[in-house]
Amino acid sequence: MKNIIGILREGIDKLGEKRTAITPANQIINWGFKLLIEPAVDQENGEIKRAFKDEDYVKAGAVIKNNLSEANVMFGLKEININKILPDKTYLFFSHTHKGQIKNRYMLKKLVENKNTLIDYELITDNNNRRLITAFTFIAGSAGMVDTFWALGEKLKLKGIESPFKNITQSINAKNLAHIKDLLVKAGEKIKVEGTPETLPPIICCILGRGKTSIGAQQILDMLPCEQITFDKLSSVYDHDSRKKIYKLVLKVYDMFRLKDKYKKEYTGNKDIDKVRHYLKNPDMYESNMERILPYVTVLMNCIVWSNEYPRLLTNDLIKKIYSENQTLLVIGDVTCDPNGSIEFSKETWIDNPVYTYYPINETIKNGFEPNGITVMAVTNLPCEFSADASEKFSNELLPFLKGIISADYNDRLSASGLPDSIKNAVIMWRGIFTEKYKYMEEYIS
Repeated sequence: MKNIIGILREGIDKLGEKRTAITPANQIINWGFKLLIEPAVDQENGEIKRAFKDEDYVKAGAVIKNNLSEANVMFGLKEININKILPDKTYLFFSHTHKGQIKNRYMLKKLVENKNTLIDYELITDNNNRRLITAFTFIAGSAGMVDTFWALGEKLKLKGIESPFKNITQSINAKNLAHIKDLLVKAGEKIKVEGTPETLPPIICCILGRGKTSIGAQQILDMLPCEQITFDKLSSVYDHDSRKKIYKLVLKVYDMFRLKDKYKKEYTGNKDIDKVRHYLKNPDMYESNMERILPYVTVLMNCIVWSNEYPRLLTNDLIKKIYSENQTLLVIGDVTCDPNGSIEFSKETWIDNPVYTYYPINETIKNGFEPNGITVMAVTNLPCEFSADASEKFSNELLPFLKGIISADYNDRLSASGLPDSIKNAVIMWRGIFTEKYKYMEEYIS
């Protein structure tokens, strides 16, 4: 008997979230499967929660239903409200659970109790552990960079400083991507003619990481008059360079982190690739190098992947030390958005309350903009600010695996399911039992 496929509508608590994993231009109907779609409009508040119209799915052969209980394979995106989790179903979404995220442990427990199967998009990998579904990371970088420049403009307004960033809007408030580009071009023209504020040093934007998130951020940054600099040029640019441009510093692993003094004699590698491999194999031998960087940086973009075995980039103690001596850093765009992660004082924010201000000296946080302190933009669902583009990219990346997912047998053992190996890598639990790879997660619900 063929699986029946359901497409979930995103929750009402996620303002601006209109993404979907499966667009109307999908192959599911053509492959002979029944496709059920929750209506795009939420009945509780009338908010539209999908970038594509119900009619477009109907034209493709899908059925619009408020009750998806008939379906046994459910596609969502972000975490699911525990009250909507149905027993004995297979769910696919970004669960944000495998790092032990506390906020989602009740959801994880509910999935176990309901004997669900959970497949996490983030964990779909090849045999070399490389992620295969990364569409949202690129778009998160682009939206995050736009929102960070918006945050910088708002911050400077509060400080009474006129700036070329004042007319840049938060991505969600733009008419479309073309509107955003137009605002950036105009800001760039102002920078070329009037320069960045004289009361600030030359604006250096430091981007952490070199993956797709970083590339997405750089694509936006490069729309402004921008010059890329290297680590060794920081001091001279800060002291002497022009304000008629923005400076871009993209850090590599061995720029962000340094060997602890006691290990320096033990390591003799010189090649870049050797340095990276050594760091990945021996993270305990390294510490943050940011105290040599942040005194020169106005905007910090965090685009790295991080987990607990690696050193933090910014601990509360380190940023307190830096900030007590130098307050150049005004805004952080934390696109990675790992609460208490690579940036210890990071917390999750949402589109309707996108920023908070961190005061390093007394380690306090105030929601919203403040003239002093460090403003942090850490919106957890940045890609939904460009929901249609993000959905299409994601759906296209998922397509090579889609038929294998919807054709699998979810009633037998995982090994006999017929799922592609890359999807098996992403199965956190099978019929309510954690798979061998994710057995460690049992402690999160105990």
